[in-house]
Amino acid sequence: MRDILVFFLNYESGVSLQQALSSLSSLKPRIKTVYLIHPPTAIDKQQFQYEIQTIAVPNGEIAGALNTLLQTCDSTYALFLHNGDTLCPNIQPNRLTLPSGKAVMTFKQAIGTQYVEQPFLVRTAFFQEKTFADLDHLPFPDALFPAWLQNVETRQIVQTKDPWIKRPRANTSKSEREKYAYMMKYRRAKAEIPSPTLAIIMSAFNMTDYLETAIASCFLQQSPPDQLLMIDDGSEDNSYEKMCKWKKKRGVKVFKQKNGGKARALNALLPHITTDFVMEVDADDWLDPDALFTIKKKLQHLPKHAAVLYGNFRRWKQQPTGTLLYKTIAKGKPVRSASELMSYPFPLGPRIYRTTMLKQINGFPVTPFENGRLYEDVSVLMKLIKQPNSVFCYDDFTVYNIREHPTSITRLNHHKWNAFLPYADSD
Repeated sequence: MRDILVFFLNYESGVSLQQALSSLSSLKPRIKTVYLIHPPTAIDKQQFQYEIQTIAVPNGEIAGALNTLLQTCDSTYALFLHNGDTLCPNIQPNRLTLPSGKAVMTFKQAIGTQYVEQPFLVRTAFFQEKTFADLDHLPFPDALFPAWLQNVETRQIVQTKDPWIKRPRANTSKSEREKYAYMMKYRRAKAEIPSPTLAIIMSAFNMTDYLETAIASCFLQQSPPDQLLMIDDGSEDNSYEKMCKWKKKRGVKVFKQKNGGKARALNALLPHITTDFVMEVDADDWLDPDALFTIKKKLQHLPKHAAVLYGNFRRWKQQPTGTLLYKTIAKGKPVRSASELMSYPFPLGPRIYRTTMLKQINGFPVTPFENGRLYEDVSVLMKLIKQPNSVFCYDDFTVYNIREHPTSITRLNHHKWNAFLPYADSD
């Protein structure tokens, strides 16, 4: 009974792949086909007594290739091994089944005291309704399986406690630990919080490389946004087309304007905000999976005169190889006056504005400096903090990720800060 397809992903050496293939021997009677996704070296397929196919697709299209294979196959199960995993010799082929009502068998992939739940055995019919997200939607390729599991109901999952998988020694670097901490949040239970309502606004100018990670992070959430309003600020790439792909999602509206800078772009969204609060997400950043749940819970206890809620940032550096290197958590601090705001190590955020107060000041000031194209975040905060009885509230939470990269507008214009200062305090 050949009822299992096996998929190997992210094997960095021919030796580890050879070992993994050899570890399948006890499952030989049940294996229909083995798929090698981007094998690091050529494999002598003749030495194995099952069909082996090599799949070579661009890294960003791995999810699409998996979805196509899994939605058209006629095998009962798909078994996934990745990152150097091998099967243990004591694995019992007859126990590799799923009970009625269960669609996914998972195992815990640990690093220290942290672990990420990974799918191991899945009913292939389940992929007709639950497909993998494009890698462009995820901050790290390793998030492919944990993000997929977020959309699987707990009642459909059985977690194996059998030691069937042998893992290579884990990379325990600071970046890897932080990635695990992030991915662990995918498995937290969904939770709708109807009040207060929260919108997300996003402006993009030539951000096609990072935009869909930012957008997708707004929906890979325990609690979804009530609105997502996006505007393309005259991009010369396909940022607008990427935004439009999300228009069918609940609460999403997409706009386009000639390039005029972020302040004008965000102000164009202001009349369309119908929620109690609004959060700004930059098109090259992304949210933690528990971000909106965490923020909404904190907004429930916000003082009525609070114009802004903010917390901490997690900083990542974009590497030339395409990977992300974790840097640090930039801790916030309380801001009680305009002078404290101007001495703040910007940026302050993530910024969640009370919608009525943001509309009362007519949104983001378009200052004469650089024709209003820079430091709109500082300008709007300065105007808000000077309103009668207005207060800013800091809370110690970290759900927002900043991506530092060479084409960042903030990075490219950092040297203009001192020239901007005379305009920061102007009405």
